[in-house]
Amino acid sequence: MRGWNNLVIQFNSRAHRLSMPKTDQQEANKELFRSFLKEVVNPGAPERMEEFVAPDYIDHTSDARGPAGYRANHNKILASFPDFHVDINQIIAEGDTLAFHLTYNGTHKGKFRDIAPTGKKVLWTAMQFRRVKDGKFVESWGVSDTDGLLESLGDVLK
Repeated sequence: MRGWNNLVIQFNSRAHRLSMPKTDQQEANKELFRSFLKEVVNPGAPERMEEFVAPDYIDHTSDARGPAGYRANHNKILASFPDFHVDINQIIAEGDTLAFHLTYNGTHKGKFRDIAPTGKKVLWTAMQFRRVKDGKFVESWGVSDTDGLLESLGDVLK
């Protein structure tokens, strides 16, 4: 029976850790991302990247570096989808890292990859992780449903 008591104690300890309240810093990091979407991404204001993106930022998915790299990626999206908009489906903070499930949407009015503008309103989803340090984004990783987006634009995958 000694083994069972140890298991119950471990289980109770793990359950307690999982239900602990988030720190003020974790909540601040979540609010940072919400503000970034509200003030930079959704109104299409990439000139404000430096306020949210650290000089040593790296996007491990696209290899963009710093605010200029992030801005260049964002400007490519805006050229293809001028009304590009991001909605947060879920956001989770753990330590200095955010995890979120997003929905992107926009109207295809500019060339995207090799696809001429279709005028179609499309949406696609993404999952991302973003690390925060000193109130700015320093790293990100993510995946998007690019296949679904391409299919929506009429590009049949082979």
